[in-house]
Amino acid sequence: MPRDGRRIIVFDVETTGTDKRRDQVIEFCAQLGLDADADSRVLRIKPSVPISRGAQAVHGISMEDLADAPPFSECANEIRRLVEGADVLVGYNLGFDIEMLQAEFERLGEPPLSLASKSVIDPFRLWQSCEPRTLQDAHRRFVGEEFGDAHSAAADVGATGRVLTGMLRQFGLAGRAWEQIAHACEPERASWIGPSRHIQWSDDGAPVLAFGKHGGRALHELAKGEEAGYLRWVLGKDFPPHVREICEQALALPAGEFLAWVSETYGSGALDKAS
Repeated sequence: MPRDGRRIIVFDVETTGTDKRRDQVIEFCAQLGLDADADSRVLRIKPSVPISRGAQAVHGISMEDLADAPPFSECANEIRRLVEGADVLVGYNLGFDIEMLQAEFERLGEPPLSLASKSVIDPFRLWQSCEPRTLQDAHRRFVGEEFGDAHSAAADVGATGRVLTGMLRQFGLAGRAWEQIAHACEPERASWIGPSRHIQWSDDGAPVLAFGKHGGRALHELAKGEEAGYLRWVLGKDFPPHVREICEQALALPAGEFLAWVSETYGSGALDKAS
């Protein structure tokens, strides 16, 4: 292990979701060095937007857990001191964590974290570099042999099917329902309404925007308020068809009828949770 006297910080964040324009950091954990007994610091942070169902399923942190936590503004100086005070930044899939932190500082109107002179070590990227993850590599690992004609469409789809079969067997997922397997691939999708992250279920079971300046707002409330023009703006833009349809129905229907329509169309128990 390198021992050159450089200051190392290993850090991770938990968030309300994965959209840096809307979602917020709710936990920051830093370890000062790689040793098991290295000093560490954990900061819990109260967000101003709901925690998505998918995110909560991953980290297990609820809004109730954060009721007495400070906002990011009160933790910003300590986070900046810890990160900028290190020479080497270490984190698993670190690019996401850095993006979420930078978005928080931007929301505060503060300069971004200064990272230009630092070494960034991401074990996830290192793993990908040292053990490539091409389809041929996956076939070798999960099927036990290479396959010919790689990168021809017919050969690739056949290989992909064999790789998935091998993965399900090796990871103990064989026999699981496809819905469970899809959730294992992308647990955050549980909160999505439709095939994209643009509109999501809130903890109260209401459809909320998950992007833009009104991120976190319930559509049925936004549609009947002074900012309804934002939903009309969405209708004229190149958003996915289901996003435009949901916004159109929010504008056209009374709140109760809209919630019933979303529940029936997208199979959620929204009416059981939203008033």
